[in-house]
Amino acid sequence: MNESQKRTVMVIGYNVRPIACLTKQLGFKVIAVDYWGDLAIADCTDGLLTVLEQKPGELLKSDFDEPISELLVNLAEKAVDKFGRVDFILVGSGLDDRPDLWGRLGRLAPIFGNNPDRFKIIRNPLKVFNTARSLGISTPKTKKVVSPDEAVDIAKKIGFPVVLKPIRSSGGVRLRFCNNPNEVKKQFNAVAGDRVEVWVQEYIRGIDASSSILGNGKECITVSVNEQLIGKKELGVSSPFGYCGNIVPLKANRRIIEHIRNISSTLGKKLGLIGSNGFDFVINSNNEPYIIEVNPRFQATLECIHSVTGINLIREHIKACSGEQLSKVPEPNGYAVKMIVFAKEKSVYPDLRGIEQLYDISHKGVIVDKGNPICTIQVVDEDREKTINKALKKASEIYNKLESVNKRFQ
Repeated sequence: MNESQKRTVMVIGYNVRPIACLTKQLGFKVIAVDYWGDLAIADCTDGLLTVLEQKPGELLKSDFDEPISELLVNLAEKAVDKFGRVDFILVGSGLDDRPDLWGRLGRLAPIFGNNPDRFKIIRNPLKVFNTARSLGISTPKTKKVVSPDEAVDIAKKIGFPVVLKPIRSSGGVRLRFCNNPNEVKKQFNAVAGDRVEVWVQEYIRGIDASSSILGNGKECITVSVNEQLIGKKELGVSSPFGYCGNIVPLKANRRIIEHIRNISSTLGKKLGLIGSNGFDFVINSNNEPYIIEVNPRFQATLECIHSVTGINLIREHIKACSGEQLSKVPEPNGYAVKMIVFAKEKSVYPDLRGIEQLYDISHKGVIVDKGNPICTIQVVDEDREKTINKALKKASEIYNKLESVNKRFQ
């Protein structure tokens, strides 16, 4: 039995199926704390607790008395009581803006990744942007405001259009595009939610991109530069800023790719990022990448990167967090496309079992609200356009199945 088979790992996040499955491939015992609880995740775990309880004929609940991040950590504590101690914890999305909850998790077992103090820095756009500018990296003009009137004043100084962003956000939720002062005033409360503060940010028009990096405290390397799929109406996403997938790698001029690689590794080292982390960029019409956000944990590109490079980023993350030398990254072989399909209307979930290239499948017969995810499509091919078209064709098949099932229930 190798060392990994003797150890138990907890994985926690909004959708940890990819993390759980890649961790299981390494021979670890896996305890998962997940929001969704899709059909396949149980096959990759030795113990599982989920926030949602998926029952045929019942609506997938999306409103809770507590934040989802707190519900996940509550379940993590229950998981240790139920399944026993774990050796370390791997964190996915859903806890980015709650360093206090990382502190609670850290009392259960060591977290392999950035510590809570580091989180407070890297999830503060102003601190990240100041560091980036000191390295010559372009950033959008950004200011925190506490009222609609102040938001209007700052937006005028920045110059329209602007984006209003919540202080805590994930996946593009509650971001608003504003062309004029009236729109800023109208959208302020929707963005602020239960807080009084929002970010007003310069809108950078261009190609949405991301990078995946690895850091071990001494050095930092860029693993991959990717294209992001944001606000794609054909995938049913309700927000123009809604995240709905990736294309790995980004197809662009070699000079741009190398520039993003260089600034990502340089900024990652300067910020002291540990393990697998990601940066979001927008590449403007002058081919200048603007950093938009830091994702200080595993990114949604895990499986796509694995498909085209053979790299298991869970293994590399664990090595990096242990201070080991970072592995050489092979060039990508082909393209991997990930598309998240969202419900365009309130729907009864069809039976999607057995369909190739589909992941994150819910239970047949549950009811999903408009705007909720249906499944994830992942396609790999040597040709970028063929890969995209195959994924879009698969999305059309899913929507046809949804339409067929829902006609029977009308």
